[in-house]
Amino acid sequence: MMKKLLIVGAVLLSGLVHQVAADPAEKTAVNAAQLLAGVRDGLTGLQAEFIQYELAESGAKLDINSGLVWMQAPDMFRWHYSQPFEQLIVADGKQVWVYDEDLEQVTVKQQDNQMNPIYVIINDEMSQQHYQIKYETTEQKIDWISLTPKVHNEEVKAVWLAIKNQTVEQIKVFNNFGQTMIFEFKAIQKNPQFETGLFEFEPPEGVDVVQAIAGEIE
Repeated sequence: MMKKLLIVGAVLLSGLVHQVAADPAEKTAVNAAQLLAGVRDGLTGLQAEFIQYELAESGAKLDINSGLVWMQAPDMFRWHYSQPFEQLIVADGKQVWVYDEDLEQVTVKQQDNQMNPIYVIINDEMSQQHYQIKYETTEQKIDWISLTPKVHNEEVKAVWLAIKNQTVEQIKVFNNFGQTMIFEFKAIQKNPQFETGLFEFEPPEGVDVVQAIAGEIE
């Protein structure tokens, strides 16, 4: 479960300048990069509601979670899962904190996973460095682009972004275990005024703090 939640990979909200009467066959890899650049244009942070689930081959939605997400470029984010269970994930740029309120436990790890799909949205340098970017298709005025790791990754096989009006409305994360994780976003706010300390975390008094093994929670 924890590994699924942190493949955010969600990661994590995008969009493109609408191209009138564009033939999908004419859209090149350069166009795909431009679409992604349009998402990040002027973007320093965002806030959104999300629904996350695993998409079965039958089309059924499994393991449905929902909550709120905040992101701040280049590498900070806060994911608050409210349903069906409370869980908080905070990346402060140096460490990732996972707080399971029901377990009264905090897991902490160095923030060193540069392949986390969340960075595709808020960090141009990392996405250009680690992913091949390609235009895939257009459906119902939504453009889909794919990002494939340049170097084999044990978990992430590919990331697909659904872009409309310079906003990412959905992320699909395909892993090497044959699973597809979906992140749907709504009520997206670009560059909101964040509360001071939103991307900081201090373990509550009395909870167990566990140092994760490298790669365990990313």
